[in-house]
Amino acid sequence: MKRFDLRIFVSGLFIIVGLSASVAYADSGWYVGASVGQSYFEFDDLDIDDNGNAWKVYGGYVADLPFIDLGVEGGYVDFGNASGQVEQFFFLSNHVDVSGLNLWGVAGVDVGPIGLFGKLGAIAWDLDGETRGPFFGELSDDGLDVGFGIGAKFMLFSAEIRAEYEYYEIEDGIGMISVGANWVF
Repeated sequence: MKRFDLRIFVSGLFIIVGLSASVAYADSGWYVGASVGQSYFEFDDLDIDDNGNAWKVYGGYVADLPFIDLGVEGGYVDFGNASGQVEQFFFLSNHVDVSGLNLWGVAGVDVGPIGLFGKLGAIAWDLDGETRGPFFGELSDDGLDVGFGIGAKFMLFSAEIRAEYEYYEIEDGIGMISVGANWVF
């Protein structure tokens, strides 16, 4: 009768777990991705409290450290269009289109193929629009403001599926919820 060797069993178990973990989860490195979602505008000065269709493209670098992932991410975001009726003058309405370039610091943790992350950064934004009605006027503004975000991701090989919420302190605030995918190289 053959004797059971615990050392060989444990060594084999570590090899199998190590190989499956390296195949199932995304690696450290450069990544690119895109997301689509919904934005929420709140501009009190312009009487705008509206939703818009939003999208973004992004890229970055992530380092997969033993207990935490750290990275930097940058991208372009288009918050879509929003409009609102001017309260004092029912015949006037404001319409805006907001977009910007953002830069984030990203930190997260992975639990198996699921990851949770947070983001803190800044956005250089541009607002273009108009006032419509009997009186027509152009609206234009730009600036640099802070933003933060939280999200979750599911990793499979070098692909990741993301769900995120981001908030930007543009005017009185723009929130964005999105779903997307990215590829880690």
